Amino acid sequence: PELRSLKLQFRDMDVLSPTPESAIGIRCLARQLGMLPGLRELSLTSCRLSGNLRQILCDLQAPLESLELAFCSLIPADLDFL
Repeated sequence: PELRSLKLQFRDMDVLSPTPESAIGIRCLARQLGMLPGLRELSLTSCRLSGNLRQILCDLQAPLESLELAFCSLIPADLDFL
């Protein structure tokens, strides 16, 4: 729970062709991130997140100081959320 910085790179979750399994994986990731109240820096480099950024970040307990989203295939809805 004291983790302050986390880098998740090249996550092999295909959200461009959603399946029940990928939806469960996204929800599980969100829950796990929500269990890190000290998290301040998050890097999701090369994670294909298209349209799922809100769902992934929704359980965070505090604002992030740094969020890296390079090569994440974001769509306008993700940018609207930010």
